[in-house]
Amino acid sequence: MDEMNSFVPMTPPNNFVKELRGVLDQQNILSAKTKQKVLRDLDDHICDDNEKRIAKLRVRSIQEICVSETNYIHQLDKLITYFKRPIEEQKLASSQVISKLFGNVETILNVNKELLVQLHPAKENIGQVFLNTAPFLKLYSVYAFNYKNVLDTLQDLPKSHPKLYRFVCTQESRPDVSAKLNSLLITPIQRIPRYLMLLRELQNYTPTEHHGYNDIKAAVEQISKVADHINNLVQEQENMSRLVSIQRSLSGCGKVNIVLPGRKLIKEGPLMKVSPEGSTSIPRYLILLSDMILYCKEWVDPEKLVCLRVLPLNKCEAKSVMYKRGLFSITCQSVELVFYTMDAPHATCSWVEMLQQSIDKCKANSLMPVRRCGPLKLVKRKKEDITNKNDENCYSSPTKKMKSLNSLKDTTIAKSNQNMSYMASARNLVFNFGTTLKKLVGRNSV
Repeated sequence: MDEMNSFVPMTPPNNFVKELRGVLDQQNILSAKTKQKVLRDLDDHICDDNEKRIAKLRVRSIQEICVSETNYIHQLDKLITYFKRPIEEQKLASSQVISKLFGNVETILNVNKELLVQLHPAKENIGQVFLNTAPFLKLYSVYAFNYKNVLDTLQDLPKSHPKLYRFVCTQESRPDVSAKLNSLLITPIQRIPRYLMLLRELQNYTPTEHHGYNDIKAAVEQISKVADHINNLVQEQENMSRLVSIQRSLSGCGKVNIVLPGRKLIKEGPLMKVSPEGSTSIPRYLILLSDMILYCKEWVDPEKLVCLRVLPLNKCEAKSVMYKRGLFSITCQSVELVFYTMDAPHATCSWVEMLQQSIDKCKANSLMPVRRCGPLKLVKRKKEDITNKNDENCYSSPTKKMKSLNSLKDTTIAKSNQNMSYMASARNLVFNFGTTLKKLVGRNSV
């Protein structure tokens, strides 16, 4: 009797309830009124079950945020306790090397300790906690900006600081550490994207009518802005370092100063340039910046580039000539350069798209008055002189007018024929590229 009194009916699983509802909905085994009541009860059961499941997932998501933050602080503590502070106390490296290795990791630790303190008593108000902390998380941008120096310093440790390197290896092998220094140093880089992922998951499991939903949504937006800020800063740092590297490798064309605030590297790479006669092709190196194109050739030293020409981007036009053969052209006032890529057509499409986007953006930005260099002014004056010759008042006699107009017409026809023969020769060169390559391979094999 006690066993019968203690019997509690089991709640059927949700999938069984859905299957039962589908059968009852299709079969006419109940009256219309009874069928409607049963289906309504089954729908309520399914709805309640989904709400319970989402509530459990939301609780689990909040727990994961708190546990993840605790583990992260433990990793930062390990980094400072077993590496940074002993290195400072034993004076194994200079303050500059220590700053390069660890950056502002202690400041980050203090911010995250405060974040963890606020998380525990306010588990139901996670969004508000991250909204309050989001402005301080921009400190991660300083660490991310310095992270490239961290990697370079770590790589040079065995040669530049052998004593420090031996100490690091000893600390990494300790049972209470059991982690590599580089894996500990990368944890702050991964933290902001981790916050964004956890908060988005919490937002998915929080009903829109929940009192904390708006705070969570706002927190996701704020952390996303912090992540974008860090990514943009890192990209600018990488862009500037690459510009400096290119600047050091450049020669020719006077002293071309490409390292300027706001200037960005868009694309660079080797191309084959078609000769003006269209009979041969020569290797060249093209550097696309946000306001100019550097047309270069590689020097004997592969790390050196000779700058042959500087093309202002707001005076350029780019177009694909033969897509399937990878041929495209760049025109800048009176200069026309025709290139092709060895891995066409995908690379050609990429070059043309990048060039056209950069040209459009540069032209939009150049609506402001800009300072022009000498050669561009000379080209512009020549064009103005030609257009002015169409004015009847600029000729002293009808004979001179006729001679000038005939000369202008002959020049225009000659240029048109030259461009047509140039492009035809370029097409033939690309079409016959495979045949020429086979002949060269045959000669080498003999």
